[in-house]
Amino acid sequence: MIDPYLILGVSVDADDAAIEAAYLEGIRRSPPDRDPDGFESIRGAYEKIRTRRDRIAHDLFDPAPPTPSDVLNKAAPTESPCRPDLKTIQALLRGES
Repeated sequence: MIDPYLILGVSVDADDAAIEAAYLEGIRRSPPDRDPDGFESIRGAYEKIRTRRDRIAHDLFDPAPPTPSDVLNKAAPTESPCRPDLKTIQALLRGES
């Protein structure tokens, strides 16, 4: 699963108000009638980390390992002009050169 912090565009140390503001902004960008998949991913991410208690539980007990996309997004955000492609990152994660 993609990291809920990345979906909402907030840092790991964001507070409840920042997460709620990012959620509302995401809903404005992806309303359910125009982008149902985007809406569902934003809603799911918000439900996972909406309170401090939820964030602690997610950070401690989330069994899903990070996907290559998670690693890529944390290492080089989309705005970066020199972001490597996903195949390169996957090869590096497998230990290939």
